[in-house]
Amino acid sequence: MDESINQIKSLENYEPFLVDISHFMEDIKNQYSYPLEEAAIVENVDNCIDENYDEIYFVRKNKILEILMKGDGIPEEVFRETLPKLAATTKNLQDKAALGRYGYGMKVILFFSDKVEIETRKGNFVGKQEWIFKNGVPQYKMLNLNENEERGNDFTIVRMFLKDNYANKFTEDFIEKTLQKFYPTILCGYKVRNKEGKKRNLKFFINSKPVVSLPEIEFEKKREFKDIIIGDEAISGKIFYTKKVVENEEDRGIKIIVHGRYITTENFGVIGTKSDKITGYVHADVLIDELAGDKTQIRKSSNKWRKLSQEISKQLSDFLKEIGEIEEKELPKELMKKVHEELNKLLRQIPEFQKVATAKKLSEVLMQKDQGELLTSMGKGSQRVSGTEKGPGQGSGVPVTPGIEEEEALHDESGPYHATKQKRKIKRGIEMKIVSIPNEKREAWFSPGESIVYINASFPTYDKAAKEKASAYHILRCTIEALLRYVCENEGIDNIKKFEEKRNEILSLWGEIQ
Repeated sequence: MDESINQIKSLENYEPFLVDISHFMEDIKNQYSYPLEEAAIVENVDNCIDENYDEIYFVRKNKILEILMKGDGIPEEVFRETLPKLAATTKNLQDKAALGRYGYGMKVILFFSDKVEIETRKGNFVGKQEWIFKNGVPQYKMLNLNENEERGNDFTIVRMFLKDNYANKFTEDFIEKTLQKFYPTILCGYKVRNKEGKKRNLKFFINSKPVVSLPEIEFEKKREFKDIIIGDEAISGKIFYTKKVVENEEDRGIKIIVHGRYITTENFGVIGTKSDKITGYVHADVLIDELAGDKTQIRKSSNKWRKLSQEISKQLSDFLKEIGEIEEKELPKELMKKVHEELNKLLRQIPEFQKVATAKKLSEVLMQKDQGELLTSMGKGSQRVSGTEKGPGQGSGVPVTPGIEEEEALHDESGPYHATKQKRKIKRGIEMKIVSIPNEKREAWFSPGESIVYINASFPTYDKAAKEKASAYHILRCTIEALLRYVCENEGIDNIKKFEEKRNEILSLWGEIQ
């Protein structure tokens, strides 16, 4: 007994692990998927967004880049205890969502500076400290302030005393382009939220000159994202079909903007021949907790991302069909029936696929009504929905073609059928559609908002399969792989080996099903 007590006491003498600071700082470099020079600007702006600053001034003086942030300051405890630490943050508290919550982002400015000075006023507190980067290790000291200097309201100043080889990098043009790249909608007047959820405008200046947004892109057609609610958050944004090709590939697709900050660009599984003329953005503040890494990545395994992805892909697909982007090809009904039967057998065996295959969609349908105001008949793309009242057809269903207001009624000796529009959740499985998109380099892809797998008839293997009379096999294999790719991406499985193992497992199962 005495020996065990002594063992327990010895465990109480734990010492904290030491941190290899030099290694840690080098790792920070590798965290960013975009230039570190841009990160030096962006990380400071992100901090301004999280707090209550309302104006940011970038000022070049000789070899000094000064970033003056007006409207707020750093609290004394944070300034003295948290700021001069690595991986320490005040922004990971419960119910507080923020862009800069990792505790190392601002330190990237040390890579470009011989010295950094940080000065702040917050209410009655004023403080100043200095950072240097020596032998790969960040160091700091507190400085005395000039008591006679007039400072006015709350503010924070970050002064970067630039190294000689970076003095010509942080030009006015470079700073402006970085701000336009990462904060396009803030520059257009979009309000941003701080970590408490409060919204306000944020203005940028370079040497006292206001930073303006890029000229509005010329477009042939645009559409606003509508009626997207994730949790209690309304999602807004726009899609543009431009007059000219969007030269910068990074600007093609839909930019995801969270708390005013550009995160990444997605096509949401919808691509076509005119993808180089499709651009847009979506404000998705609801994803703030799903940001990862250097904040250009989103955790796609979250329910919020799945919901957003489904809603955006549906509206994006509708837009592309509206401009004639997606051209469908008809296939023999017997062939597609065979493919669907095979797919349904497989779906029942794979839990990962069942979730995307049984999604319920809110659709506007026509419900049979004796006194309905609309006439309806069976047409291409129509579906039957159970009726709500007895009458002709005994409530067996109303033929529906979504989007068509009125057409010749389905009728018999009893006369025409009438219907009224209603919104209703309809359980729908996976559909497969054949489209011809020559410039698309993929065989197939899954559009979650529509629950549709698009098979590209312009991909060389499609014709090859047709010549070998293996179209059914080809379509089903493409469908399986498209679904698997979507599931893996949204479950965070980006390891090629794991993907291949799962692919082989599912294809093997498909081969065994009778």
